Amino acid sequence: MEFTDLFKQSLYLCRFSPNAKYLATASKCHLVIREASSFQIVLMITWSDIIQKVLWSPDSELILVASYKTGKVTIYQVNDKKWSADIEEGTSGLTNVKWSLDARTLLCFSDFQLRVTIWSLTTKEVCYIQYPKYYEKGYDFRKDGRYFVLAERRDGKDYLGVYDCDNSFKMMKHFKVDTIDLENLAWSPDGRYIAVWDNCIQYKVLIYTPDGRCQQSYSAYDNGLGVKSVAWAPSSQFLAIGSYDQKIRFLNHYTWTPIIEFTHAVQLNNRDLAIWKEELDSLKESGRIIARFVILEQPLQELQSIRPDPGKPNPKIGVGVCKFNASGSLIASRNDNMPNCLWIWDISLMKPIVLIIQISPIRHFYWSPINAEQLVICCGNENIYFWSGQKSGAEIIEVPAVNFKVNNIRWNPDGNSLVLMDKELFTMAFIVKNTSLL
Repeated sequence: MEFTDLFKQSLYLCRFSPNAKYLATASKCHLVIREASSFQIVLMITWSDIIQKVLWSPDSELILVASYKTGKVTIYQVNDKKWSADIEEGTSGLTNVKWSLDARTLLCFSDFQLRVTIWSLTTKEVCYIQYPKYYEKGYDFRKDGRYFVLAERRDGKDYLGVYDCDNSFKMMKHFKVDTIDLENLAWSPDGRYIAVWDNCIQYKVLIYTPDGRCQQSYSAYDNGLGVKSVAWAPSSQFLAIGSYDQKIRFLNHYTWTPIIEFTHAVQLNNRDLAIWKEELDSLKESGRIIARFVILEQPLQELQSIRPDPGKPNPKIGVGVCKFNASGSLIASRNDNMPNCLWIWDISLMKPIVLIIQISPIRHFYWSPINAEQLVICCGNENIYFWSGQKSGAEIIEVPAVNFKVNNIRWNPDGNSLVLMDKELFTMAFIVKNTSLL
């Protein structure tokens, strides 16, 4: 693996373009766009404010920078350095900004969840959607970009609004949902269903069609905290529900009933489960401490688990994150009261196949966008951790930089490189050797 030098960034604002051609990074009021393959600078911009968001358009031709403090957004064109466009939200404020999938429409969320302002860069038209429930979640685009769904709160009740993106976001359907306090929603990859789930106090997952018909209302149990994470399989055949009871339940798309449960067990006696544990070794020659993976034998007496404080809100227990790989054949999960453990489950075999135990709590993990059997983990230290399938197993790669801690990672959409971020610095790592950097 080849690494670039270290460069400045702020707020972890490092973004690959969707076409995998460019890498945009922001440091305070400076935006730099580089070619992802050669790392050559394509565009450098000094903005008028501190940059708080960087976002590529879906077609990779435009890029925006935004300041929530001033309510200002500026759009630049990568191949035309003279072109730019400004949007100012003024007194309504700005809390979030998103591209529509047509790559020429912007959605700006105002302060206090008052409205979403929709700006068209082609027609210069402006329209509004009132009372979004959230600004950072509670909305989704259908995969083809034709329709947009938004969770709304009116008169103390939750509603979904479905809007036609090709017709100036005209409302197509507006219906009440059977939730006490809607937590989030997700459109299925095939565009046929919208999954909605209630907050953690009420265990409820609802499956709606875009025209407002409820296909299923699912609850695994009545007493105790409920849903913590939800993920659609890429095929839309399964909906994975991570719960506070430390289980993942899979609903099938025919009957919307659970077909299997995955339990994050504390004690293990499964000979088919490969367990990789990180350990530290001291090199006698240099005195350096290095990390390596060892394979553990089973049975294991007990995995390390945190006992949550019952007096504090948002207890660290339950399946906080579950993610399908690109093909939908595997799913990886982190149980929050076992923060050092990453589980990988085989959907076809309906059982866990890998458990990776880290020394430090796992901060982030991401599947490769291309390789269905490759996953990367970061734990806030000087290493990145790869799992590359059952045959290759797990490996540890140390970042060759002094005092550099990997706090976050982003894959290039081509799957051949990653950007690794410290608090104020970043480096790019090439999985496929790039001779132009040597």
